[in-house]
Parts: sequence; C-alpha cells; structure tokens
Amino acid sequence: MPRLALQSSDGIFDLFNYTISTPTEASASHITQDLPTIVLILPIFAASPFFHPIFADRHLRRFNLVTFDPRGHGDTEAKVDANYGRELLADDVLKITETLNISSFHVAGIATGGSVALQVAVCAPDRVQSVFVVSPAPQVEPQEVMQGRQEIADCWIRGHQTSSTEKVDEVAAEDGIYGALQFMYNNVIETPLLKALIPYGVDKVRRTWTGDNAHLIQLITVQFFSNQHPFEVSSLERIRAPVLLVHCSEDIVYPRRHAEAMLELLHTAKTNALLYEFVMNSC
Repeated sequence: MPRLALQSSDGIFDLFNYTISTPTEASASHITQDLPTIVLILPIFAASPFFHPIFADRHLRRFNLVTFDPRGHGDTEAKVDANYGRELLADDVLKITETLNISSFHVAGIATGGSVALQVAVCAPDRVQSVFVVSPAPQVEPQEVMQGRQEIADCWIRGHQTSSTEKVDEVAAEDGIYGALQFMYNNVIETPLLKALIPYGVDKVRRTWTGDNAHLIQLITVQFFSNQHPFEVSSLERIRAPVLLVHCSEDIVYPRRHAEAMLELLHTAKTNALLYEFVMNSC
C-alpha cells in the first residue's frame, strides 16, 4: 500500500499508509475527479483492512473510497505524543485529503472515528458534503468505560513492556487482547472476516506497541479521551452538511442514549435546517 509523507511542525516527516479505491482500480494512486469521494475514519485498535466489507461492496465501489491508518495504527509511521486527540486526527484527515487533491468529500467514521468525522466537518465545513457516524461516542467518556480502557492498557503494557532479551508476558497480553475484542466486537468474533482481521491486527500492534513503545496504547486508547473536549453548540453550528447518526444495537460500550444525546445536541445546532438547505441547493 502507498504511504504519504507529511511534514510536521517540528520538521519531521510522518508517513501515513493510505488506500484509494475507484470503480476501476482496487488500489489507485488518485481519485476519479468526477465521482463522489467517501473518506472513512477508523475507530481505535483498527487498521485499514477493517473497512474491507465497504471496499468490497459493489454499490459503494461506484464512488472513490479513501481510508488511512491513523497515527500509531497499522503501517503508518507518525509521531504520537501526549497531545494525541480528536483535533490532531481531524487535522491529519484534512492534510491527507488536500495532499491527495481531494477538494471535497463525504466523511464516515465509527465510534471515535465518528467524533473525528464531526471535527473534520467543524474545521472544514466548505469541504465536507455529508457526515455519517456509526456508534456515536459520548461528549464525555463514561467513567466505567475509561476504567475498562485503562485495564486493557495496563494488561497490554504489563505484557509487552519488555526488553529485547525478555519474553512477552503472554497471560497479561492475552488479557489485554481479550478486553479489546470485547470493546470492539462484543466478543462476536466467529465470522470469517473477523477470524482473518484479528490475527492481522494483533500482529500489527505487537510490532508497534511493544518494548519501549508499549506506552503508545496508553496515549492512543486512554489519553485520547482525556484530551477530548465536548463539542460546543457554536462549533457544531459550523457544520454545513447533513449528518446521519447510526446506533448499533449490540454496542456494549456506547448504548443508545449516547447517540440520542448527540442527536439532541445537533438539533440544538439546527442541523435539520442545514439538511433542508443542503437538499434544496442540490435540486
């Protein structure tokens, strides 16, 4: 897969692994300019193959489909520090799409990726054509969920914060993996796709979140939420595109009330009126 080099403020180049699919190419170097473009944003713990069902969908392959591995995930090599958060990831989305000559696009995200999708629409309202959010994350991460995330991180760090001469603590590591699978898939992992995705994902994070870098899981899966400030109504009012929220009935991390709270907040920001304007202007 190709990688895109973006220079950070300190002069260091971050390398982002990305994928572009068009109706005629599964892995393209650029989008087809006269077609809609959907940018897909991953949840934490996941890498690009997570979106395989979308890229394999014959209906969605009528469009340009674009995704990338976020910082600390998959084959992306980019700095992760204590400032890791929604705003930084949204900025990555905007820089990557701009560099790939994607002037406007539809954006879709799952869970934390959905929060990033909303942030992208807030930061670049003239570029985002629609926002599709699956399992909307709450404004403030619930305490019990944060405790669960911390337990997963603690188990992973205890298992993988080893020197080159030490062996991985497999019991602690497996506890961390098991907890992550509960959060992501509610332990429903017996599908052919997940049987393929899980070993791939575990192999990737064991290459990057290990040894001296074992602490990355703390920054990416715990500190991220500590850095996340609630959306202000005044910020959401910047969104000029229709927004669709999709609740997953089997989601044990974000129950329906969080989606309803986000919907109420968007109503307060008058996105219904924006949807009306969007449809009328498109007719």
